[in-house]
Amino acid sequence: MTHTAIGVDVGGTATKAAIVAGSGEVLLRVERRTDKSAGTKGIIGVIDELIGRASEVSAAPSVVGVGVAGFIDATTGSVTFAPNLSYDDPHVAEAVRSRTGLPVIVDNDANAAVWGERTFGAARGLDHVVLLTLGTGIGSGFISDGRLVRGSTGAGAEFGHTVVDPKGPECPCGLRGCIEQFASGGAIGRAARRAAEDNPTSTMIAMAGSVDAITAEHAAKAAREYDEIALEIMHEAGRWLGIALSNIANLFDPQTIVLGGSVAKAGETFLGMARDTLVAMTGAQRRRPLRLDVTELGRDVGIIGAAALAFHEAH
Repeated sequence: MTHTAIGVDVGGTATKAAIVAGSGEVLLRVERRTDKSAGTKGIIGVIDELIGRASEVSAAPSVVGVGVAGFIDATTGSVTFAPNLSYDDPHVAEAVRSRTGLPVIVDNDANAAVWGERTFGAARGLDHVVLLTLGTGIGSGFISDGRLVRGSTGAGAEFGHTVVDPKGPECPCGLRGCIEQFASGGAIGRAARRAAEDNPTSTMIAMAGSVDAITAEHAAKAAREYDEIALEIMHEAGRWLGIALSNIANLFDPQTIVLGGSVAKAGETFLGMARDTLVAMTGAQRRRPLRLDVTELGRDVGIIGAAALAFHEAH
């Protein structure tokens, strides 16, 4: 039988999982709505389903990897803090191990994702890699010298909560002016709604149906159709992202930065400005040009990354 792992990606709305081959190929995929009050139960549910159906793809998974949004004690596989979910049993690795009898690796979802890109994706084979997931918020995973940067308590490499303006908007993390408040999908949506209130002819309103329904996706689409208000919003968010990327270059000097998440699909009105800002700032310091990539693993990066981490660490 093919050497396989189960990879699980736990998100705020969906828990996605798959049986993944040693080549990174997704063999069998399942997805369930996340129970925000019982995260561990949901993880076990998708794993049980995959084990029960493994014969469909002639697989016998030998390890399990789980990527969770939040702070993780990677040595025990326990969730120490998760802002958007409650875990009925925070000792996730032990709970899954008891259920399946398999070795289990649990880590932060962005750590899993960056390991996936390094193993099977855009950063294949590189030892100095940063991944930013640009969604409602900003998640991040860092690899330095071929090792994940976890910090002393598992709360390291949370770049989305780097403060770039101490007088900026309040962030749910408890600080003000985090980069997440300027360059994430949530931030773009908020800026777009504020701008639309003052510009009732903006195409963003027609696309969304109302000002309150406008999201980052509407802003990006309107910008691609040359709506001036939307263009300004996307360019400003891209400029902030470029500043963040420059800070990463100064701190970690990676070989590449990989961008993932829904906002990474916003197009050149956003990414072009981020790239231009990064080039200008690194150029001013006479730094070498920094490679900027978009994920090759797409929406399955968390699943494939969790499996890749399990392959790497569980044997």
